[in-house]
Amino acid sequence: MTVLYRFIIAFIFGYACTSLLMNNLTILFHHSLPKAESIYLAAFMSILFFVGFVISSFCIYSLRKLSLMSMGLTACFYALYWVLG
Repeated sequence: MTVLYRFIIAFIFGYACTSLLMNNLTILFHHSLPKAESIYLAAFMSILFFVGFVISSFCIYSLRKLSLMSMGLTACFYALYWVLG
């Protein structure tokens, strides 16, 4: 059951965090770079973040810490997206 929970946290919350991070980075980079380059750079950085998120999801031993970390990151990225608009 814990392995299934880790898979859900790793891939579902990882996807949500990655998508919010990509949107935030695209908004931030759009002001200083052309649109195509900002999207490409945001996507590349988000893919690296997703890989690190999935690896760390299986390295963190405590399920409570893993849940708090993933929900906290998702909430922070959502709040940042809400502020940047």
